[in-house]
Parts: sequence; C-alpha cells; structure tokens
Amino acid sequence: MIFFDTEGCGLHGPTVLIQWAEDDGPIELHSVWHSPVSETLELIENFCYHDGGICGFNLAFDWFHICQLYTTLIQFPDRDVYPIDCIPEYVEYEEKARLGYCLKPQHALDLMLHARKGPYQSTMNRDDIVVKRVPTAIAWDLAKELDKRIPLKNVYFARRQDPTVRWQVKDITDEFGDAITDFKNLVLSFAPSSALKALTQDILGIDTDAITLFTDIEPPVKSRPVEYGYAPFAKAVKEPGGWPDVIHIHANHWTFNSLARQYASDDVKYTRLLYNHFGKPPVDDDDSILACMVGAVRWRGFSIDIPALKELKEKAEEKLAAVKFNFNSPAVCRKYLEEVMGDTEKLSLRVNGQITTKGIVLEEVTKWLDEKVCNECGGMGCHNCNDGLLSSDIPHPAALRAREILDARHAKKEIELYAKLITTGRFHASFIVIGTRSSRMSGGDDLNAQGIKRTKEVRRCFTLADPGFVLCGGDFAGFEVVLADAAYGDPELRKELQTGKKIHGLFGMFLFPGMTYEEILATKGLPNEQDKYIRSKNGVFAMLYGGESYTLQTRVGITEEAANTAYNMWLGRYKVWGENRKKTFDEFCSMRQPGGLGTKVEWHEPKDFAESLFGFRRYFTLENRICKALFDLAESPPDHWNQIKKKVTRRERVQTVSGAARSALFASAFALQAANMRAAANHRIQSSGAEITKKLQRRIFDIQPPGINQWRVVPLNVHDEIQVPTLPEFVDEVKDVVNKLVEEFKPTIPLIEIEWGDHYKTWADK
Repeated sequence: MIFFDTEGCGLHGPTVLIQWAEDDGPIELHSVWHSPVSETLELIENFCYHDGGICGFNLAFDWFHICQLYTTLIQFPDRDVYPIDCIPEYVEYEEKARLGYCLKPQHALDLMLHARKGPYQSTMNRDDIVVKRVPTAIAWDLAKELDKRIPLKNVYFARRQDPTVRWQVKDITDEFGDAITDFKNLVLSFAPSSALKALTQDILGIDTDAITLFTDIEPPVKSRPVEYGYAPFAKAVKEPGGWPDVIHIHANHWTFNSLARQYASDDVKYTRLLYNHFGKPPVDDDDSILACMVGAVRWRGFSIDIPALKELKEKAEEKLAAVKFNFNSPAVCRKYLEEVMGDTEKLSLRVNGQITTKGIVLEEVTKWLDEKVCNECGGMGCHNCNDGLLSSDIPHPAALRAREILDARHAKKEIELYAKLITTGRFHASFIVIGTRSSRMSGGDDLNAQGIKRTKEVRRCFTLADPGFVLCGGDFAGFEVVLADAAYGDPELRKELQTGKKIHGLFGMFLFPGMTYEEILATKGLPNEQDKYIRSKNGVFAMLYGGESYTLQTRVGITEEAANTAYNMWLGRYKVWGENRKKTFDEFCSMRQPGGLGTKVEWHEPKDFAESLFGFRRYFTLENRICKALFDLAESPPDHWNQIKKKVTRRERVQTVSGAARSALFASAFALQAANMRAAANHRIQSSGAEITKKLQRRIFDIQPPGINQWRVVPLNVHDEIQVPTLPEFVDEVKDVVNKLVEEFKPTIPLIEIEWGDHYKTWADK
C-alpha cells in the first residue's frame, strides 16, 4: 500500500510536492517543479497501478490534484524538462488537460472518511448549545461550573484562535432591542477540526508542541494565489496574482525549506500511524472509492451551455434591477416589512431576542394569509373562527413583501452562480463524500452543486455530456417517502401507496378537513396558499423528519389546533407508523416527566447512536454527555446559589436566582434532547438514502477500469438523482447496473423505483 499526501500552490492550483511511502518503507518527498516531467509521471503511474492501492487522508482533495497534475504533464512532448522552466507551456496544457485521462487507483482507503464513520464524526461541524436567560448574578459562575462539569477535548475547538475558550456569557435584548440586564445567555460555540494533525494529536496523544501546524510553516501570506475552487485552472483567473505569478515561491518553499519538508513528511507518518491505530481497515469501501471518483470527476468537469447561461444571467439581472430597495440590508428589509405589519406581527422578526430577516424567517412570513373579522361572532371568537378572525386564501401584504425580498436574494445568488460557470466554461462539481453526520454528500469549493435549481429553465443549461458521450440518468421516485415506508413499516399506509396514491394527498385530508383526496390533488399548481397539495407536501416532509404539531403549524400555515388534530389523526390512522416513530423518540428521550409539566424530571439513559436501515451510525455521544451534565446541574445546583435571595422574573414567572438558573438549564437540556430525537428520526431516512445513491455511484464507477484510461462513465449525484455522461458502448451496461441495484434493495425498500433513461440532451430532459 502507498501512503501519500500532496502540497499545492494554494488550494486549487498545481501540486508542488508529493510525499509518500510504500508500506513500512522510508518516506519520500518528490518536488514536482524541480524534477523532470518523466519522474512525476512515473510516480503517479505507480500510484495508479500499485497492487496494494493507496491510502490517504481526504482523498477527494489529493486525488483531484493528482489528476490535475498528471493530465497536464502528460501533454509535454519533452519529458526531460523541468516544469519550473516551462510555466507558460504548463498554463496552456492545464486548461486542455481537463478532458484528459481518468485516473483510478487499483484500491483506495480514505482514513478521514473512515474516522467519520465512528465516534470521530463528532469532529464535524455542529450547532451551538445555548443556555438561555440565565440570571446575570450567576452567569459567569455557571459558565465556570459548566466548564468543570463538561470537560471537552481541544479537537472540538481546534479552529478557534484560543481553543481554551468554551462557554461564553453573551448579552441579550428584548423585542424592542433594549438590553435585558437581569439575564444573559451562555453559549458553547464549537470550532472542531477533522484535519489529519488534529485527529492524530487527539487519537495518539501526541504533545501539542510536537506537532507542526501548517500556519507554522506555510509560504509567505503575500504569495497566496488568486484562485477559484469552481474554476481550478490558471486561465480562469483574469486578475494578477494567479498561481503562475507565485509558483516559484511555492515550488522553492516546499523543495528547500527544511521545516516545511518535515511538516510534509509528518503527513505520511501520521497517516500510516492512524492506519495502524484503526486496525488496518479494509480498502475499497464505497466512500473511499467515491472520494477518488469525486476528485477525478471534479477535475474533468461537465459540459454546459454558455449562451443559455448568459441569457439566464441577463434575465436575473433585469429582475434585480427592478428592485428599488436594499434587499440585503436587514434594517431596510425590516422597515419594508413592518410597514404592513401589526405590532404583534412584528414580533415574528425577532429570534432569540434579535431582529432578523434571514431566509428561514421570511419563508414563514410568505405563508401568512390575510384575515378578516368573523361575521358570525363579530370578532368575539366562536367555533367557526380563530379568536374572532377568519383566514382567507389571499396572501398577507407582508407575505408578498417577504416573497419579494427572497426572490431578489435568490436572483442575486443565481447571478453569482451563472457568472462562476461562465468564467470557467465547465461545471466543476465538487463534493465532500461524507459531508454530514448522516453520511450524505455535500457540495464544496465555492459552488454548491446540490443547490442548483431543479427548474427546467436552469437545468437545460447543463448539457453535461461532452461530444462522443451519451447522457444517461434518473432519479429515485418519491425517495424520501419509500424510505420512510421502509423505516416505519406501516402495512395500512403501504397498501394505499401501492395503489398509486400519493402520501401528500392522503395527509392533506387531515390537514384540510372536508377536502377529499382528489380535491387536494386538484389544487396542485394553484397560486400561493391555494395550492393545498404543496402545503400538504411540506407537512409530510416536516413529519417524516421528526416534526410534530408545531412544525406542521409553521410549515403548512394552519392553526395550532388544526395541526394537533391532523398529527393525531394521522398517527391514529397509521398506528404502526406511530408506534415505530414513538420507539425511535423513546430511545433518545433521556429526560421524562411522568407526572406532566412542572413535575420531577427523570433521567433515562439514551442510546448512543442511531442506525440507518443499512447500519450506518450517527453518534450522539457528545450531545448525550452535555445533556446529562445540564440535567445533573439543574437537579443539584451548587449550594451557594441558594444563598442568593434576589428574585427575578423569567418567562413571566417570579423565581429565585437559583430557580431561574435551574429552569434555564432544564430548558437547554430539553432543547438538546429534542434536537437529538429529530436527528435520530431523520437519520433512518436520510442516511439510508445517502447509502443507496452512493452504492449506485460506486457500481457505475466500477465500469471504469482501474489505472489510467479513457473515461467511460462520469457520474454526478445531486440529492436523489444521478446523471452519467457515458460512452455509447457502455450505455446498456450502466442501465443494467441500475436495474440490478434496484432489485437488490427491494427486500429492504419494497417500494423503491428509479426512473432511468438515456440519450438526454440536457439535465432538464431526464
């Protein structure tokens, strides 16, 4: 096995150093720009054809650079030249190299991805934990107490300038923006690192001072190249400062700086140590193979229709030009919205005591409907209305303005996307293979392929297949629904789904009593809130992913009472669904109040992880430990808190300082527990879907032979769909792979189907 890593000119520029070792052999350092082209090509060919395969840490990154380097150098007619003497030629060859060979190792193992499948997935990004409205009198004391009771590893704060800072005391304000002096929020903000050296330090216990960091040895800051992750070649950078202007500095730095070379050598040393620590994991797991595929595919890129993109960009610019206010300014947007809001409605713009016009808040406002006074009771309140008011199907004026703001912001984002694609001339899709703790892939490198709109107008600009290739592709039909069906296993629901009925229409009958299944479906496509089908669909997805009546209320735009009724009727109709859902919640419900609200809270040890239908685990070890510490402190606060006689009014309730602090701790613990319960319910569906799409990509990429060859298949996965530019002679083989995989999964996912086709002209045609 070859253990290797690379150093480059910036993040996306050419490789300048390859450090590697074969099995337990010596660590070698290969200076690309100060070596003959032939030596570099021979080294990379050895990587591709080595019988033991390759082992790295974040192969999607390093294999991208290996592909970038090889396909460029292979074009040099004179293999004895040194690249440092041929920079203009390298620049010319680099742009053409994208359509060069596909490099694929015989075997692969990515240790970063291996770590993310176990407890070290806790080093991935995570949300803050907040203890809200703690009495100021003991806020700092509580922060110290939490630091003492919840010892946390430095790896969770490794990206922070001062990793010793944990719980922080933050000021809070009321709905009018005035400071609330009696209370503070305590915030635990994580800044974890899953980088090689951070994990090595934590796992192997190497002393901090013994590990050299990149910031200790990096090339001069002024030599950082101007670069774009979505356009990873020199000619895409029009301004001065691209990699050709600074490559001498980087090449010399990694060739002659002894500290930098020691840093590079340590990368291989630590990779090999981790490989042994993890028990020499087997090669060729799906994620490791996909990491190499993602790197190779990112460098090649996909064909796009530049004139069509320019046309869309012009349309979006015209739409934006018609907006006569600063839609990016929170202050301006707030004023614009509040002009048509009542005093109570204005409170919707406050989250955690702060005014915000973020998208998630505006999306809720867009669901508002205009209301009128109930004629039957004259506004007094009766069985026909909601506190004297009746909703209509007419959007609230604030809903129209919120939509206007969102549309403007979306247009701006679209313009940025189109400009990026026009700049590079190709679609260089970049992915993190395990980008979330559910194992789903996520987009990266300044262009989120997962966020490209599904509209035909946009996707017709993505031709994807280059001349000589056929575009094949498809998506899994009703993927989340069939996965939920498999996860919950309700026979009554499955019987109805097998007749062809849509779950959105079924749920809509509970959300909108009095409407039939057919009437719900008939509203599809109607303007705004009249589209009960889409509103029902929003409700279904909210419920699939752990939402309850409150989530239905906000996602669908119905009253709390109606949401409660719909939720309970659904679980009553589909009892097995309800039982299995409750089982999942109970497994992660650590705190319970058998006597109801206001009674003693009991601790029940929660599960440490949730599993997908195929065994991928999402760990809750860290969250459970923090939750238990919050609970214990709330149950048994320090004695000196009780000596403080001052009382405060928290949430309209007069309490002692100690009592208010305990309430804040319980509230934070319950919020964390609720998030765990939702994530566990989500995991059964989302992770299972991720594993199936990954498995299919892997099987398709297996058609591509190991080594260095012409491309046969170029897979692209976005959510539940896969597009594959394919050489004509392999179209039937790809289709056969797809059909076999679907049949293989049917025992576990009975309703699984994929709508597959070929010879599409664009992404929009599938």
